[in-house]
Amino acid sequence: MKICVFDTETTSLEKPYCYNIGYLILDTESRACLVKREFVIEQIWHNLPLFNTAYYANKRSIYVGALRARTIRMEKFGYVTQQMLRDFRNYEVERAFAYNSAFDEKVFDFNCDWFKVINPFETVPVSDIRGFVHHFMIDDAFRAWCEENNAFTESGHYSTTAEALTRYIRCDTSFTEDHTALSDSGIEAEILFACLDRGAELNGDYQAKRSIERKVTRDFIIDVPTGCFTVTGTRATYYKTKNKFVVR
Repeated sequence: MKICVFDTETTSLEKPYCYNIGYLILDTESRACLVKREFVIEQIWHNLPLFNTAYYANKRSIYVGALRARTIRMEKFGYVTQQMLRDFRNYEVERAFAYNSAFDEKVFDFNCDWFKVINPFETVPVSDIRGFVHHFMIDDAFRAWCEENNAFTESGHYSTTAEALTRYIRCDTSFTEDHTALSDSGIEAEILFACLDRGAELNGDYQAKRSIERKVTRDFIIDVPTGCFTVTGTRATYYKTKNKFVVR
């Protein structure tokens, strides 16, 4: 099967004007890369006040270097979508994948509407690689690796970012995600193939979970009118209407 793995970089989350698009077209049987493209979007790049609102605006020098080296092209958004459509047609791409794909789909919906162009993903279904990860990569070995390497979210759950998964797969805790579209597409494809190696199906519908909860057993001190007592569990909930504690 021929698939596309893609990534976008944008100015913001709410109004995600896209300034960088990268994608790979891959043959899943041979795992050969058939197409590798990356673009800087001209309309956003030259709008400095808008570009400078981007979270990764400090990476502008990286793009300048890539443009000078001709490893990346500057094109208008409409040209990029037309190129993607041609590639999808010429290589008979059947499915597309992205990490946290809901955001990247939102990016294309927003920008295709803004620039009044055809969305290349209108006829190519998009799946979330993060959903594949949550169903095929999260096991006792991964949880132990997270504990050993302090790979947790701000809320204390296990981290399943593309950076964390790449560190785990490569056994390289020094790896740092570039947060540029083509580079990130490459590591996302690597993660997808790791899931396929663990039994995932390309046509599978694997929904990403909200988070991968970290369950740590600890003592809870319960203070009630009759005194204090201690219980052990991973979570304690007090139901006021029933005057009842539930410990899990």
